[in-house]
Amino acid sequence: MRILFLTGRLPYPPNRGDRLRAYHFLRVLSQEHQVTLLSFIADERETGNIGPLRPYCDDIQLVHRGQWQSKLGAAMNFWRPLPLQSLYYRSQVMQQAVSSILARRRFDAVYVHLFRMAQYIGNRSSLYRILDLTDAVSGELRRSMPYQSLLWRTIYRVELPRIIRYEEQVMQNFDETWLISEAEKRFLLRDREVPGTELVIIPNGIDTERFRPSGPPVHQPVLIFVGHMSVLHNVDAAEHLVHDILPLVRASVPDARLHLVGAEPSDRVLRLGKVPGVQVFGHVNDLNAGLSGAAVFAAPLRFAAGIQNKVLEAMAAGLPVVTTSVVNEGLQADAGRHLIVADDPAAFAAAVVELLHDAERRQALGRLGRDFVRTNYRWEDILERMKTIEQRVRLAHPGSR
Repeated sequence: MRILFLTGRLPYPPNRGDRLRAYHFLRVLSQEHQVTLLSFIADERETGNIGPLRPYCDDIQLVHRGQWQSKLGAAMNFWRPLPLQSLYYRSQVMQQAVSSILARRRFDAVYVHLFRMAQYIGNRSSLYRILDLTDAVSGELRRSMPYQSLLWRTIYRVELPRIIRYEEQVMQNFDETWLISEAEKRFLLRDREVPGTELVIIPNGIDTERFRPSGPPVHQPVLIFVGHMSVLHNVDAAEHLVHDILPLVRASVPDARLHLVGAEPSDRVLRLGKVPGVQVFGHVNDLNAGLSGAAVFAAPLRFAAGIQNKVLEAMAAGLPVVTTSVVNEGLQADAGRHLIVADDPAAFAAAVVELLHDAERRQALGRLGRDFVRTNYRWEDILERMKTIEQRVRLAHPGSR
């Protein structure tokens, strides 16, 4: 099929959750389909990231929209009953680019990444329209409210009803909507039916060749937490880990150390590096090596959405994982067999200490966790869904291929 692939951010480098999913979907779809990428960029320097995407695309077209331009546009249109994300990405230039490319070329399907871009495609009924919501944004917002600042809680009280209405509306304007997990589907539907929608679960995948056990088992009491360190749920988890959990661990294991790894650490995260036993590394070129240098992966996220790739990558690397029920709700791993789940600081610290004292248990948990990832999280599985879509397109338009 000929697929138009529409994204709000250039899907390279795949250094954060949204880019990671879009990049791998683009890569895998190109194996059997012809893909044209149309994407926003916020900075002209991003054009330097086109090279790695070219092997997967018949064509790449970019629309520049700077951050200040987007913020001003959102502020000036705040009176509209649309979510801020949609207003932020509202662009007449992008609308013209979409109309132009659809007038010049024939596509069988369009993949729209996240609801922020749905405004450009929702009325194009001649195409098979795929909306990849990934997460229920309304659910993520609800979960994060207790951890937001007073200013953002005030803003989100206005924003949340808009998002709920918009999610329902855009689902009905697309032929199918993709979500990353059954948990996100439940959040989105909230025990009700939304007529005219088809929801499909398309989980993320993990490159188990890149993330794999390497080197001898680590016997030093080194913990690691990985994430994009300017994202609120990761910043909160890092602070929670350092202030509430690590002291309890070090009470039993005084030489325990914590490595915080991830791109663009915020000032809040950088300050954690001043705490005894904590090192902030920022971005690392070889994440698998960083994971392989630790004994336990500790991910005490108190709120999050979808599937946490960081946890799956650690499991694929054979690292034993201690995390929260919030995270495992998306993963659906067998707690106690594939990973350990603990929600309060005392239970979380106790689980970490137990693993630090038991090398055999660490190795067994790591081995079973890797098996779980290899069985359940493969990027290539998207191709099976595309076969179903291709059959529908051919029935609707016999001349398509």
